[in-house]
Amino acid sequence: MMKADVLIIGCGPAGSCAAFAAKKANPDLCVVVTTKEAHSEYSAPALPDYLSGEIDREMLFVRKANEYKKAGIQLLSGEDIVKIDREKKIAVSASGREISYGKLVLAMGSFPIQLRKMPGTNLPGNFVTKTIDDIEAILGYKGKSAVVVGSGAIGLEGSMALKARGYDKVTMVEALDWLSPKSLDKACSDKLTQSLNSFGVEVLAGESVQGVEGTDKVTGVVTSKRTIPCDIILWGIGMRPEVTLAKDAGLEIGELGGIVVDERMQTSDPDIYACGDCVQSVDRLTGQPAMHLFWEPAQRGGEAAGLNCAGGEAIYDGSTAIFLTHKGGLAIAAFGRTEDSYKGEGCVVLEENTRKSYRRLIFEKGKLTGAQMVNTMEDVDLLLDQITKNSVVRPGAWDLSTVIEDLEGKSVRDCINYFRKERRALLK
Repeated sequence: MMKADVLIIGCGPAGSCAAFAAKKANPDLCVVVTTKEAHSEYSAPALPDYLSGEIDREMLFVRKANEYKKAGIQLLSGEDIVKIDREKKIAVSASGREISYGKLVLAMGSFPIQLRKMPGTNLPGNFVTKTIDDIEAILGYKGKSAVVVGSGAIGLEGSMALKARGYDKVTMVEALDWLSPKSLDKACSDKLTQSLNSFGVEVLAGESVQGVEGTDKVTGVVTSKRTIPCDIILWGIGMRPEVTLAKDAGLEIGELGGIVVDERMQTSDPDIYACGDCVQSVDRLTGQPAMHLFWEPAQRGGEAAGLNCAGGEAIYDGSTAIFLTHKGGLAIAAFGRTEDSYKGEGCVVLEENTRKSYRRLIFEKGKLTGAQMVNTMEDVDLLLDQITKNSVVRPGAWDLSTVIEDLEGKSVRDCINYFRKERRALLK
């Protein structure tokens, strides 16, 4: 039986950060990383760039296999862990390999939602963009027309990538009334739609997909309003946390579907930690339970889990939901609350709309609570920092929020200049 002081299941940003953090904190530890993929850690956010042809395959990799070996970490690629025996502290792989552990880190990530029960979704020509293998399956499939289902970051980036790859026709279908309504108000969505159209992507909002046409391969998509001929379908309707192992092992699962962890990334079992897309943590802006399936919180959570497995006392303070993409000439960012979330009451909206770009700020009682922008990333860090400061003022912490007493007659630029002035004052 193989033995590990720290066993990490998953080799994405969370799992890799956990491994390197644990080994750095205590070089004497035997750290083992398993992954069911054949690859070491690669950048999932860069996959659309690989699909578009902007970068080549080798540029995807964050850490190559020899880097794990050099650090004294054992990487077991192609090893799918299928069972955890908490009483015996043993993990078992599909191949029958058994690995005993002192501490265990679950970093299995997430998986794309697909409408498996819908007719035609099992035909060749149905794709997702979660892994390198997914992208290479698309690249190896002959197609010139595509339907992209969903308008989140996956759908937006996939649409732009396919257009850049040379697809003659790319159509984005969104079942809701406008694009990404959890992150964008309709005015911002309309600007985004205009931008997508300028790149040659047709946008159909308010249409639900009802079926896939084809006998031996995909030939079209049936919506609530029409049939769209196509060679491939790219499903971008969301992700779900991969928690099967945790459920089967009897670990606590939260109301949002992720593994419950405390601020040290510890699960309901004191010898098991979890990090990355598979965990339910805390939204920094609201203080409420949240599932933020992003690269940055996965890295921070992984590092905290690894350090704590090595005897440290690292704290993970949650994350902020950010809708952000900057691919192929399309730039969009949104965070905080939307005007729609106020239902027409209690907020003031300022807009800056030029021929090329759009910015939208939402205020409540003079405090910035939301920001949305299309075709610009100007001041995005300043606005995110301001919204974070203005959110939940916790006991024992300084109140660094900024209030603009009179918003009447002020522009987006006026408010941003005010925030800059306040930041400079704080830094003095």
